[in-house]
Amino acid sequence: MNNFTDDRLPESYAICLLGHGSRDPEGNQEFLTLWQKLHERKICRTLQYGFLEFAQPTVPEALSSCHQDGIKNVIILPSILSHGEHTQRDIPEAVRQVYQDHPEINILYAEPLGTQPEVMEVCKDRIEQAENISKNILARSETLLMTVVHGSKDESSNSQIDESFCLFGQSLGFCQTVTHFTGTSQYSLENMFEKLNPQDFQRVILFPYFLFSGVWVKRVQALADTFRRKYPDTEFLNASCLKYHTRIVDTLIHRARESISNSEKNRL
Repeated sequence: MNNFTDDRLPESYAICLLGHGSRDPEGNQEFLTLWQKLHERKICRTLQYGFLEFAQPTVPEALSSCHQDGIKNVIILPSILSHGEHTQRDIPEAVRQVYQDHPEINILYAEPLGTQPEVMEVCKDRIEQAENISKNILARSETLLMTVVHGSKDESSNSQIDESFCLFGQSLGFCQTVTHFTGTSQYSLENMFEKLNPQDFQRVILFPYFLFSGVWVKRVQALADTFRRKYPDTEFLNASCLKYHTRIVDTLIHRARESISNSEKNRL
């Protein structure tokens, strides 16, 4: 069995890094910065990227670029936080369309980033950065942590994320931790926030559990501005999304290696 403890993968492997894509150019640029940081690690000879929507190149275009001389294995590496329609339907369908006439290519699917310990460390860093910007010294025991997540139709994925952040908030000592799933919750973000009675807390931290900037991240930021005016006695802090943190790059590399190990185990 090959040893993949080093960053560099065998020459026969290509990686196709996939991003969701955003109508917001800032989010797309952050994805490209992540790709560049992964490229700088020289993990493999061929590292392409593509967007699921709203930007170019498309996923089929990126996959086609991976089909080069000497490439026998293509790792589909999603820069996506959790399972959903994109990982379960859209990406496999795009792969099928591109490679159905190339049975000689072995396709490996890497898992989404998920709530791996390294990813949760990035979450912790982003929250601490928001706290450090504040001039006020307030205890976490008087703080509400509200995490905003892109909801999935996969209920098991939502439940796993909710449980992870509940334990995460407890481990950091927050008074209360709430997770809001955009797009799937029966309440709007604004209505759910009102139900939490933010005026009962000394501080509220709004943390967008998204990889990159975009419509929802900026909506969360705007909501904080609204509630600062409405509840002047409560401090509202905006935490940054995850972006291209070094630990995110590390986790992507881990996911790529993991896909190879899993493929080898399945062949045994």
